[in-house]
Amino acid sequence: MDDPTDPAAYRFWTEEHVRFADLDPLGHANNNAIGTFFEAARVDLFARSGNPVSGGPLGVVLARITIDFRAELHYGAPIRIGTRVVRFGRTSLDVRSAIFRGDLCAATSEGVCVLIDMEGRRPTPFPDALRARLAEIAG
Repeated sequence: MDDPTDPAAYRFWTEEHVRFADLDPLGHANNNAIGTFFEAARVDLFARSGNPVSGGPLGVVLARITIDFRAELHYGAPIRIGTRVVRFGRTSLDVRSAIFRGDLCAATSEGVCVLIDMEGRRPTPFPDALRARLAEIAG
């Protein structure tokens, strides 16, 4: 298994920065803000795969997530979130992500995303083209 704290484990990247609203009373990024950074990366991944984030026939829901907090992030810090698809199922996929400030890994995450048919709001199989595109950009 790849080291999730190694930037070389990722080829899909999302750029962000720590905003004032992300801080807690201790002066570092709050745990909920870290989750929001991972969410932004998942949204970016699916949008750049050709799957509209909203208004399309397919949607992606997060079924499970784990986050390991590894280092503090402070106001103004430029960060990048690496994301990769580590497993495809019939209607779901597993993603691994990590937040980096430079080469320092601040947090890692593993999540299960489920593709749903927006009309019926039920899990639906990944179309071959979407599966191929996700594998190409983040496999």
